[in-house]
Amino acid sequence: MNSFIIVAPCYNEEEVVSVFLSELETTFAKTQHSYKVIIVDDCSTDSTVEKLKSFKFKSENCELKIISLKYNVGHQGAIRQGLIYASRFEAKGFIVMDSDGEDDPEAILQFVQIPKFDIAFVSRGKRSESLSFRIGYFFYKAIFKMISGRKINFGNYSMISKKVLDSVSLQHYVHYSTFLSKLKFKKEFIKFDRRKRIDGKSKMNMNGLVLHGLRSLIEYSEELLFFFIRLLALLFLILFLYGGYVVYSKFINHDAMSGWTSTIAIGLINSILIISATIILGLLILSQKGKNKNQGDIYTEL
Repeated sequence: MNSFIIVAPCYNEEEVVSVFLSELETTFAKTQHSYKVIIVDDCSTDSTVEKLKSFKFKSENCELKIISLKYNVGHQGAIRQGLIYASRFEAKGFIVMDSDGEDDPEAILQFVQIPKFDIAFVSRGKRSESLSFRIGYFFYKAIFKMISGRKINFGNYSMISKKVLDSVSLQHYVHYSTFLSKLKFKKEFIKFDRRKRIDGKSKMNMNGLVLHGLRSLIEYSEELLFFFIRLLALLFLILFLYGGYVVYSKFINHDAMSGWTSTIAIGLINSILIISATIILGLLILSQKGKNKNQGDIYTEL
């Protein structure tokens, strides 16, 4: 019998958390393994904690652990605190998933069948979202691919080994899944459709989606910086060629220059200045990146 640990962040989920845990137990019953479920309460303001305290698994192969954060740190911070707590236990795999029901528990049945792994992701199949969300998500994936050179079709729903967990616990990150994607470990993928929330109400609005996407790009800050450097080099080349064209036309061919010539030149120069400032800012951010200290334990076990 192997043991697996589930880490699930939770914030104001009084309507869904009991259903989520019951679905997990039903899934666990289909295997012969043991499971420890760690719910990370991100300082909920409703009755989520009371619902968690009153919930009891019926099966002997399931154990519920509840940790409550001292203050709200957001979804990614809650995942980190859950993993720090989980690192004290031994298990074959550590699975991170959402507690709102969008991550299908049935994927766990495939996770536990993987014989040897470092990192295993659930790649997303179909998802029921609004048209505006799908359009925004399409452009986000396109921008991410253009900057990082990698395809992103997965989220936080993943499983890592103890070796990877020990590495993750010692490093700083702001976006868990893209941070994992950069680690030099073997990665595997299983595909599952994204479900609707148990209560049918999504908490992720367009602003949240944009911020989530920006955080993922922070993990690829070096690649983002080199993207702007390449863009700057391209603009310098265009400005050089354009300057050569102007000099040739005016002083060799003696052609009259149109008014738009200076407008284009000024636009190119302004673009170069803006991108140069962006690169300088990026270098300053990168210089501080390695100095960021990981916050310590800020949870209380209930």
